[in-house]
Amino acid sequence: MPARSYEVEAIVLATRDHGEADLIVTFFSLERGRATGIAKGAKRSKRRFVNKLEIFSFLHLTCSDPAGGGLVFIHEADLHIPFLRLRTDPPRYATASVVREFLLLALREGERDETIFRLALWALHGLDAGRPRLSLLLLYLLRFYSAIGYRPVLEACLTCGIAVSPSRSFAFSHLGGGLVCATCAASGHPGTRLSPGSIRLMQSALELPLDKLHRLKLTNAMRTECLTALHLYGRHLFQRDIHSWAMLDSFGNRDGMTAGPLQM
Repeated sequence: MPARSYEVEAIVLATRDHGEADLIVTFFSLERGRATGIAKGAKRSKRRFVNKLEIFSFLHLTCSDPAGGGLVFIHEADLHIPFLRLRTDPPRYATASVVREFLLLALREGERDETIFRLALWALHGLDAGRPRLSLLLLYLLRFYSAIGYRPVLEACLTCGIAVSPSRSFAFSHLGGGLVCATCAASGHPGTRLSPGSIRLMQSALELPLDKLHRLKLTNAMRTECLTALHLYGRHLFQRDIHSWAMLDSFGNRDGMTAGPLQM
């Protein structure tokens, strides 16, 4: 009996060739989470798959599960949003690649998470629309860490418990996942120094709804501090280098930002 087909809304995370005509596709869907499927004849398709199964694309897929387990069968793909700019603008491609790498690192096969799915779409939409890419990445990573259960501790020192205040100096410990005061940092708990403004920014970014993040104000210095801390935190959480970050760094600090609202 043929397997029953189903439909999902999905973001393409990775593709690779399989034989002469087929394509292996890793995607993240709202309904079924991360999955890996095979699109038979995709490289020769003139109708079902042509220019659709591209990295970062947001699709409507028709699929079915194999009887004995294994790769999902991808029967058809309808394109919602191609996010073409992310594949033609190298700095934005690099930034979107960091977004994608964190998704691949954090999500297990079959793991569904609506919060992470909507966060990923928010990030891809923003990058494709030309919004400040590094500022957007900063906000994405903060919300991403929170969504996977590693919300940064930004209210008090992890070690001594002293509350955050503008009159005290704090650093972000990537080993502990939160702030340490200057006294504790000097006593063997080092971290990336954060200004009071950077701490307030991170606190606000974790509390505001996604559609209200445009209210935040960032400076270049705040963005640099926060991204350094969040990069180190990600390397510690996943116990490996974030490979796409080297590509991100190769484009430098090109965000087009000055002090002022984040135009999102």
